[in-house]
Amino acid sequence: MYQSIFYKEWIKTRRLTGLLFIIFTGLITYIFIDILHQLRTSGAVDFVEAVIQKDIPLLTLMKYLPVLSGVLFAINQYTPEMQNKRFKLTLHLPLPESSIVSAMLGYGFTVMFILLSASFGSLLIGLRVLFPPEIVCANSLSALPWFLAGLAGYLIASWVSFEPVWKYRVLNAIPGICALSFFFIPSKSGGFTTFLPELIAFIIISFSFTYYSTSRFKEGAQ
Repeated sequence: MYQSIFYKEWIKTRRLTGLLFIIFTGLITYIFIDILHQLRTSGAVDFVEAVIQKDIPLLTLMKYLPVLSGVLFAINQYTPEMQNKRFKLTLHLPLPESSIVSAMLGYGFTVMFILLSASFGSLLIGLRVLFPPEIVCANSLSALPWFLAGLAGYLIASWVSFEPVWKYRVLNAIPGICALSFFFIPSKSGGFTTFLPELIAFIIISFSFTYYSTSRFKEGAQ
């Protein structure tokens, strides 16, 4: 039964998954082309010195792509199902409601986690080839909250998508957007290090939001 749910979710999201993979690959490639251009035109020593002294971020172009991808993935996965009332049929499967929602959320979260982890890892490997560990560490700590925002954005958008009442969708989206803004607070390199546990805790807590909206849907809230 779970295999059928996963296959259904894959059918809905396979095109977007491929598109996001192409977009991430293209942007990562562009980032390193730009870095190599800066190294050639400014000189490797001068460019590295400027990065260190002026705390220049190297991955700024990637800042909002993860969260936009997470939100878009959730909308693509759940909105058609809610609009066409297909979710009512899904809840009639011979599985507990919580298990069905967990399978759907687990599929989407896993796809986003793999995509974001692979992209983050590719960026770190590329930076490690070009720069010393100190610069790699500083830039990875600066960019990590942006990638975590992709996971949080997916869960927040899932919560909003499952809400059956449009008024409450808007009311849910407002605190969700405010919470996501914490992932983008400007800071010096490494400034987010002590705040990372709170961000991860918020992602874990966000899993529960969708179950509340699903319960309201099942009760027929209008």
